[in-house]
Amino acid sequence: MLKRISFLLMISLLILTLVACATSENPVTEVPTTVEAGTTNETTTGMEQPDLAAAAEQLGVTEEALKEALGDPSQGAPDLAAAAESLGVTTEALENAMGTTEETVTVDTYTATINDIDFEITYELFTWSDLPSDVVYERQPVQSYTDTDGTTHWYEAVYVESGNLNWYQAANLAQDAGGYLASITSEDENNFVFNLVSDEKYFWSFDEDGEHYGISIGPFLGGYQPEGSVEPDGSWSWLSGEEWNYTNWAVNLDDGVIDQDPRDNTQPNDSGDDGQPIMGFGEMNVPVATWGDYMENVGTYGKTRLPGLSYGFVIEYEADPLGS
Repeated sequence: MLKRISFLLMISLLILTLVACATSENPVTEVPTTVEAGTTNETTTGMEQPDLAAAAEQLGVTEEALKEALGDPSQGAPDLAAAAESLGVTTEALENAMGTTEETVTVDTYTATINDIDFEITYELFTWSDLPSDVVYERQPVQSYTDTDGTTHWYEAVYVESGNLNWYQAANLAQDAGGYLASITSEDENNFVFNLVSDEKYFWSFDEDGEHYGISIGPFLGGYQPEGSVEPDGSWSWLSGEEWNYTNWAVNLDDGVIDQDPRDNTQPNDSGDDGQPIMGFGEMNVPVATWGDYMENVGTYGKTRLPGLSYGFVIEYEADPLGS
């Protein structure tokens, strides 16, 4: 997936001023889950909101210059190394000025069953009826596709404008809708599904001047690796249970246009610190039908320390969800 994602320190709390969603005003409720007693996972979250004025004074720069260096908060966590370079200071000095004190919290690990598959996760899951109001989304019209073997399935693209749902949260919503995240078993099907989400709005990109060279994260698909799989390409499976007999992983191009990252971009590469067991379209500098493997916390609801956002996913149905 994405090349080695470095530790993006707590400036992430500057990002994501969450907007109100017109699609839901229901309070958050918990989805029933099975919690394994005594199983916990330590996660580092939170820090005091950085004082930009104080940080700028400490660095000897203007607050406006600091804001410009950190970039647009809506684009995710800033590239600290690039920001420090533009300010003429060291990365360590910038980190110290912004504050890096973290608070360690303990989160219960529980078993979530999605499409009859058990996952051990620490993320809150939602149904369509209890999505938080700051998850801003648009469900697109359902379209049918008939494969070469005569099988017809139906597909629904979901645009998540707020970018704040991870793969598990999207998969649970797909299940709640009566389907699953799309499973791709042929080139024709891959092209059909990609055309549903080929608009640039479905792709989140890193800063072009940062260490990831503007590489993008695209809409989620239904591929995953069971825990304990041999990395980087072992045991990939579809949530639907269909055979994993077709792949379209991104391959290194270095053409300076579609692939502007000078590093080897061949997928899957399991380059994340915590592994990359889920996947979707993307991994190039423009919207593409190729796939990349991603860190599982991409887009996680309620977390601002992220390796990126996710602006969409595709639901696949085995029967017409509209009943027509």
